[in-house]
Amino acid sequence: GFYKGTVDAADRSLMNITFRLPSEELEALFISEAKKQGMIGLKGHRDVGGCRASTYNSLPLTAAHALAEFMKSFQQQHG
Repeated sequence: GFYKGTVDAADRSLMNITFRLPSEELEALFISEAKKQGMIGLKGHRDVGGCRASTYNSLPLTAAHALAEFMKSFQQQHG
């Protein structure tokens, strides 16, 4: 668990993936570094915090792969 889901499996959305990192500082760094890679809108809800990746139908599969690769790399650097 470097990335931890925030919703019970039975209640998870197929379109919005919510997760937390080990600390709020790492979450802020994750969001900042992702933005530098052109990945925007990953900041979670203002009242809940964490991160949220929206994967609606219009999102190209390559973008989902890019996020997954970024997440792996970020974990290797900061995990």
